[in-house]
Order: sequence, then C-alpha cells, then structure tokens
Amino acid sequence: MNSRANKPDTQADIDLRNCIGKIPPRSFIMKAGAGSGKTTSLIKGLSSVIQSHGDKLRNSRQRVACITYTEIAAGEIWRDVGNDVLVHVSTIHSFMWLLAKPFQNDIRAWVAGRIAEKIEALDLKQATYGARVQQRTKDKDTRDMERLHRQSGRIAAVEGFRYGTGSDYTKGILGHDDILKLVPYLIAERPLFRTLIARQFPFVFVDESQDTTTEVVEALKTVQRESGVPFCLGFFGDPMQRIFATGTGLVEAEITWADIPKRENYRCSRKVLNLANAIRRDGDDLVQIPSQRLGPDGVIPTPEGSAHLFILPADETRDANLTRVRKWMAERTGDNKWQPGDDDHQRVKLLVIVHQMAAKRLGFGDLYAALNSKAPPAFKEGFLDGSAWPISPCVRFLIPIVIAHTAGRQLEVMRLIREYSSLLDRDSLVGVDIAERLKALGELVAWIATGIAGNSGVTIGDLLKKVHTTELLILDPRLLSYLVPNAVAPAQPSPEEGVGNDDAQEDDDPNKELASMEAFLECPASQLMAYQTYISERSPFWTQQGIKGAEFNRVLVVLDDAESTHVQFSYEKYLGLKPPSETDQKHIDAGEETTMDRTRRLFYVSCTRALKDLAVVLFTADPEQAEERVRQLNLFEDEAIHTKAVFKAG
Repeated sequence: MNSRANKPDTQADIDLRNCIGKIPPRSFIMKAGAGSGKTTSLIKGLSSVIQSHGDKLRNSRQRVACITYTEIAAGEIWRDVGNDVLVHVSTIHSFMWLLAKPFQNDIRAWVAGRIAEKIEALDLKQATYGARVQQRTKDKDTRDMERLHRQSGRIAAVEGFRYGTGSDYTKGILGHDDILKLVPYLIAERPLFRTLIARQFPFVFVDESQDTTTEVVEALKTVQRESGVPFCLGFFGDPMQRIFATGTGLVEAEITWADIPKRENYRCSRKVLNLANAIRRDGDDLVQIPSQRLGPDGVIPTPEGSAHLFILPADETRDANLTRVRKWMAERTGDNKWQPGDDDHQRVKLLVIVHQMAAKRLGFGDLYAALNSKAPPAFKEGFLDGSAWPISPCVRFLIPIVIAHTAGRQLEVMRLIREYSSLLDRDSLVGVDIAERLKALGELVAWIATGIAGNSGVTIGDLLKKVHTTELLILDPRLLSYLVPNAVAPAQPSPEEGVGNDDAQEDDDPNKELASMEAFLECPASQLMAYQTYISERSPFWTQQGIKGAEFNRVLVVLDDAESTHVQFSYEKYLGLKPPSETDQKHIDAGEETTMDRTRRLFYVSCTRALKDLAVVLFTADPEQAEERVRQLNLFEDEAIHTKAVFKAG
C-alpha cells in the first residue's frame, strides 16, 4: 500500500477499522461528503483487511473486492493498493461479469428469457398503439420484432457467452445493461451462486455507492443476508453527490450494520464550505468541518476564500456580464487569473448545465440539438457524460481511436481495437490472412479519422453504418434499429409531442426518441471532436453533471434555466423563483424525488469543486425578485449577494 494508507486517521477511519477487525467483520456504510478523503478511507479499509485477514485470505485463496463506477477510478485505486494480489479492483460491470462468467448454462437460459420478455413487451406495445404513434415508429417496431424472433431461434446454437460493449446475443455477446440485470437475477434465484460469491470474495467494498444501481445494491445485500457464510459488505459514497437517475442515492443500512459519517472537508475554503453546508442543510444531516491538509512542508492552513452570488438579467448581455463578473472577482480577490487569457481552461472552470451557449461556441450545435434539446430524458442525461447508448460507441471507442491515430500512437490504436473489437480475437483470425486483416483495419481507422477529424462531410450515421458493416464494433441493438437501409428521412417532432410543456417533456415518448435518433444520425461526424472537447477538461466550459471528484482554484457556476433545455433540473424551482410543476407536486405528495432535489444535489456538487474562490451567476428574468427571495434562503452571506449595481460601484 502507498502513503495514502499511512495518512493520519480520522474518526471514520477508526470506526471502519473496528468494523473490519470484528469476528465476523461487520458490514457498514460510510457517508463521506465532498472533499472528505473518501478514497483515502477506502484505501485504508483495504489495508486493514489485508493486515487483519491477509493470512486467512491467502490460505483460502480468497480476495477482497473493490468495485467502482469508472475505469479511471478503478485505475486510481489499483495504483494505490500497489497491485496487491489479495485485492481485486474493477468496475461494477467487470466485477459482475467475473461472477457470472462460469455459469454459461444459466446465462443461456437468462438470455432466452430476456428475448422472450422483449418480444412480449413489444407485442403488447404493438397491440395498444394509440392515435399519436407514427408509421415510422410502427415500422421500426416491426423490424425490432423480426430481429428478436431471429435471435430467439439461434440462442440454443451459441457456443458460449462473453462480455462486450454492446449486446449481440446470436454471437454470444452481452452488453453493459445485460450484465447489470443478469447478475442480480442469478443472485436472487440461485442460492449456490450467492454462497460462491461470499466464499470467493468475503469482503466487497463498493465505491461511489450513490451511483450504483438499486438492483446491484439490493443483490449485494442479498448475498450479505443469505449467503450462509461470513460476508462483509461496505458502501462508500455520498447521496448528495448523486446526479444521474440510474444511481440508488442513499443506501439504507441494515439493522446490524455500522453507519459511519465522514465529516471532514480537505478541499474547500471556509467560505465555500459554509455555502456547501447551507446547500446540504435541507438535504440530509451531514455537516462538514474544515480540515487541514498535510503538504511536503507540514500543515496547509484552510484558506478563508470567497463565495459570491451575482443575480443578473437573463438577456443579451449574458456574455458581457460574465466578463464583468470575472473582472470583479480578479479585483476583489487580487487574483488576476480570474481574467480571461490564452490558457482560459486552466484559469477559471466555468460550470454549466449542458448549454446552447457552449454547444454553439464550441461547434457541436447540431449534436446538442439532436440528443439534448428535444430528446428523451435518458438521452439528455447520458449526453452529459457520453454514456447515452446512441453516442456511447463514439465516446468509448471511435473518438479515442481517432485521437490516437492522428497523434501517431499506433500502439494505442491497436490496444483500443483489441479491447473493443472482435476483429483481432483469436477465433475471428482462424483461416484469415493476418497481414490483410491488419491492412484493412489500418484503412478503416484512417477513414474514420478523416470522417471525424477532417471535413469529409461524413455523418454520424455513415460512420456507425461503416463500423457495423465491417464488424469493427458490436453495436447496441437499439442503435442497429436505426441503421437499416432506406431509413426514413429525418422529421421534426410534431407540436403535440410536448414541446414547451414541463410535464409532457418528462415523458419518454417513443416518437421523440425516433426524431432524436434520426437527427443524431444526420449530424456531421466532425462535431464529435468539439463535443469531446466539451466533456473533457480541455474546454473552459464543463457540464455541472460531469465534474464530480474534480477540483479547481477558481470556479464560476452559471445558473441559467432559459439557456438550458434539461428539464430534469431547474434552479428557479430550487430557489423558489418558479412554482413546482404538477408532476413535481405529485412527487412531493408521494414523498418521491423532485426536480428541486436533483437541482440541490447538482448545485452542491458544482460549488464544492472550488478550492479557494467561487462565483455563482444566476441569470433570471426578474433580478430584484430573485434577490429578495435568495436572501431569505440564507445560502450566501448577505454581503456576498450582488446585482449588476456592483459593477457600477467598482
């Protein structure tokens, strides 16, 4: 283990070590706020398992499993544990597949049942078409039904199943969504499966537990309750930092578990942390305290910092006012890096909900309109981090391979092909001229690079069709439904499809998906690079939903409902400037999550990225009314709330 395991203990670390040292070990939940050093506690927990139970694990050929949300996070933890053979670190998907892979007959039965369920659901949909269902939707459903019946007849002949990026059941490939449904099913239905998991991994730690699906959380709880052998389950996370709807949020502790709060904050200045605690006040009972960090020369004092709110008109002066805010912050803080410069993306991190402003400026306006402006909610949420199934193959594979190719990093190109494509699998190379295969792959990669990084006029639809026909990638079946020959020309959604209506927009209308997909496939492939710049840190803009875990000295958060089409969030509703919709009220009455809850969490995540100074800009139609309301909320200190008059005074 590296130095992180040797950092001074917090009370949470002591409580965690006590849980691990008990006989049998006690399961737990650690709730750790932003900047609390959650990963450090996780590393310490892994170290404690090895110190207390290492010999027993080694003698029994057992390991401790640490599963997390992303490959990046898994890599970070893996480096920290020093590649210890007793520790298995992986993403949730990879861990789930590791458990399921030996049970090929059960997988086959589950796949057959899943296809049957899809056929039944589609059959019911076709039997209950309403008057608003368009003919092109009916045609797509007919194609899907034909494909499902073909799959159903071929499953028995599949030799074995493996895990890939997209699912193709007839080729024995299961996708990400399949894995997260398959393993909870096996855990629920197969007592032996539960026992084998607990015997192989008597300790399982789940990082970023708020982002883990409810089905996976409940499945792991079932193992803990019903495996019949000792099994220590630990969740590390923060429900206030859940942004996407697929995450479970708060994991409820079982009656025998330990509930471990971690209150420290090692990241934010005092002023920023005061704001963070105020935002969190109505969300849960965790109050964080400023904590001193240790640097090479000793203790690093927590800076006082600043947290200012600017309430400004939502009009054509937005850009000019953002410039004024930055100038004002530079003068007030004595930090000239608030001012724009050539290295702007390194100076100030400007956080926005996916914005027309950013999309147009950076050059992916068509892509933004297709997958965000009038798209289904699932597309909008996945658009923010590249996880939506239409664009996922572009973000995971095509864009990275183009970046590697244009930079001359051919080893990286080959690594990506081996990881994501079946064209270099041992089975696919039987009887094949390998030199010819490599030559064809080189030409294909060059064509993709020209389409994305050049000005060839290639559309995203052209790109994905080429990828599919050459079998470079196994695409999601939902995507294949839109890549058939003679596809219907793109059409605009009709007025009755809910445009302009908050409640209607929250519905996942199949016509809306169809229109969104057709527009997406017609987008120029060249816009993918601009989109990649946007969702990576190479842009001064960052989505508020995509920056969890990141931190910056200077943060500018823009609250602007008028510039956003993301109906899952509304700052004006959260701040009480706009009443809840009928749908919101129904959720409130039922004790369910609301737009205001989601927005509070988003605001918390955004503000807690600031190490030292934070500026929040609220663009609204009535700044005077907004100022009065915001002062009543006691989020910001009174003297830190400003209107445009502050610029005249400066």
